[in-house]
Amino acid sequence: MTLRDCRTPRTPRPRRDLPVVRTIENALYLPHSAARGQPSALFDAARRFVPESVDYRGPGTTPSWQRTDWPRDWVSGLPPTVEEAPEETYLFLGGAHLHYGHFLVTTLPRFWPLLRGRPDAPILCYAPVDAAQWQPFRFAIDILARLGLGVREIHAFEAPMRLRRAVVPAPAFQEEAFAHTVFRDLCLAIGAGCYTPDEVDADARPAYLAKTRLSGGVRRFANEEAVTEILAREGVEILHPEAMSFAEQVRLFARRRVVAGSLGSALHTALFAPPGRRVVALSAGSRINPTFRLVDALCGNAVAYLHQPGTAEVEKEGFGSQQRLPDPRAAAEGLLRRMGAMATAPSRFGPGALAAWSRLSDRVGR
Repeated sequence: MTLRDCRTPRTPRPRRDLPVVRTIENALYLPHSAARGQPSALFDAARRFVPESVDYRGPGTTPSWQRTDWPRDWVSGLPPTVEEAPEETYLFLGGAHLHYGHFLVTTLPRFWPLLRGRPDAPILCYAPVDAAQWQPFRFAIDILARLGLGVREIHAFEAPMRLRRAVVPAPAFQEEAFAHTVFRDLCLAIGAGCYTPDEVDADARPAYLAKTRLSGGVRRFANEEAVTEILAREGVEILHPEAMSFAEQVRLFARRRVVAGSLGSALHTALFAPPGRRVVALSAGSRINPTFRLVDALCGNAVAYLHQPGTAEVEKEGFGSQQRLPDPRAAAEGLLRRMGAMATAPSRFGPGALAAWSRLSDRVGR
């Protein structure tokens, strides 16, 4: 059964203004507490949650994970055991979500002030307090390093803490809702050192990012290997993102004229690559999450989202969801046709624009 184009939502134009930055005096930093059974929060002196500190999804106002209610057992005020943080002011940058996709589109969008240079105030997050806890998440360490930061410079507290002052930038990207161009500027600056301008589109061999070696995750096709075997015989290079460093993934998107893969967070790596990437994504469903289209709009990418009718849900086997393609051969042939067509499409961006974007790397980490 042949592949069909997915239905893609209308995407709002990227915002060119900067997100709001709010300064809060006498704030309360409340980390996640298993004992309380409640997630993290930041409150002002009037016991109201700070809207700019909250992660939302979509156009609504329902937090995606933080709490917004003042602790009931503190209705009469903060207990004397809540200490005051040692620094006068903190730059509060939300939660460190240590899943690749969520780190890119939820955590990193709050780091846009670093495009101007290193902040004077220490950075405060909801994050691991021990540097060793970051080690399994090499991508986060590498991305922070490209901002001139070590994980020890990301402050976090295990217990509630009174903050004399917190500077809280609103995010420059919100899942399923909006994107600011300053987020793209930040990502380009992070990725610029992973490739050189003369490497852009230098490799005509298409690459396919596969999930066939994963033992768990968000989603995958149970019979994806039947697709990748056909693609490999036709000259497509099959790669596995989990076996690649962050820099290698960015360089891949920069060098290849076409990158394909099953829909997932690995495709968000295009944020760090030069503009105008050509991507072919195999989707389990006919509708595409607006977050992917926001990334496409920011990057100026040409992306074909394809699905195969009859794709069915099967046992999860360690994944959030798992689907089976009804005809892997037809799926592979459809991918090959679309990759071939996209490989010959001209780029809308010339070498001059690529060189200008590559200079963004000089603007971070100083």
